[in-house]
Amino acid sequence: MMFIYNMIMIICLLFSIYFIIMGLFAFAPEKKRKKDNKTHKFAILIPARNEEKVIGNLIDSLKKQTYANNYFDYYVILNNCTDNTLKIAKTKNAKIIDVHTKIKSKGEALNYAFNYLKNSNYDAYVIFDADNVVDNNFLAALNEKLNEGFLVVQGFRDAKNPKDNYLSGGYTMFYYLQNVFYNTAHMKLNRSAAINGTGFCIKKEVIDKYGFNVKTLTEDSEFTGLCALNNIKIGFAKEAITYDEHPNNFKTSWKQRKRWTSGCYSCLKRLGKNLIKQFWHIKSFSCLDCLLYYLCPIIQVISFVLPITLGIIKFVIGLSQNEFIINLSSLYIIILFYIISILINIITLKILNKKIKDYYKGIFGFYLFIITWIPINILCIFKKTDHWEPIKHYKNIKIENITN
Repeated sequence: MMFIYNMIMIICLLFSIYFIIMGLFAFAPEKKRKKDNKTHKFAILIPARNEEKVIGNLIDSLKKQTYANNYFDYYVILNNCTDNTLKIAKTKNAKIIDVHTKIKSKGEALNYAFNYLKNSNYDAYVIFDADNVVDNNFLAALNEKLNEGFLVVQGFRDAKNPKDNYLSGGYTMFYYLQNVFYNTAHMKLNRSAAINGTGFCIKKEVIDKYGFNVKTLTEDSEFTGLCALNNIKIGFAKEAITYDEHPNNFKTSWKQRKRWTSGCYSCLKRLGKNLIKQFWHIKSFSCLDCLLYYLCPIIQVISFVLPITLGIIKFVIGLSQNEFIINLSSLYIIILFYIISILINIITLKILNKKIKDYYKGIFGFYLFIITWIPINILCIFKKTDHWEPIKHYKNIKIENITN
């Protein structure tokens, strides 16, 4: 029994070490890439379900782009709205794609829009959530990455409300860590970045050739896997900044993270076997990275549940004190991990030139944010979320409130 336990825990440890080693490449020097000088024409897609409180600010920030305004159009994808989203979008001179069918997810709304625009003359699609606002240089930075040859590009996901509480601060740090130690590191390794929900771009030729055949509730993670299987390298544009509204109440966060974890399990079930085959046959490290990313919730559950289970067994029936046990439930280990998480958060903020005092709730609350994800990951093993629910947004924040 102890041999099996130790082997499983060593595998979990190696899993973590792999991501740590990959993350260290964030400190490697930037590689120069050859660039074209094309000015791409963008169709900006904004799926919206009753977003009257926030959508105007996103459109206003798009109007302030430094990019030539005759090279982009913005479309609001109306998903059966019952509020004033349509009225506000028209007032802001947005183009309208009115969905007349029942939409079960954001992925279906996007697929509807791609079909609607399939005969258009755009070079690429840019996807935002309706609650976003974007930096003035977003499209210019995106265009640079497309000119480096990338067919899919993820921008830098920042936060509108990092100071609200430990939840919004935890989300902020989560994406900062992904921006730095995953996407930036993978770019410097000449490997594929990952799409993380909003502020990303897809060349039209990719959609025309492969479609947008997503089936899960996490269209971003699933499309990342589909890109890996089709040998499409995802770029990361750190200067293309999107500011996102993060949940600041536990009920909304719980619902959202349940959907994320359920989608991750579904992606593993749907794409896992093919990712393994592709890595095995052609040594595609993008497939390996994507597979390991899908496994993260399961590894977290194992790393948490097994030590506690063993501790209970030891307490109930007793085990030899001489047996070697990797006891990750130890109070000392928990405290050590908490201190390490604080240090990593501070280092991340320093790398991003952020003011530490503005993010103290995220710095100290991130560990709790991650710990509260464990019961979600366990619950979703037995009962997955199988339907999409919109997240309500309330933060009436203009781009000027953030950047000035």
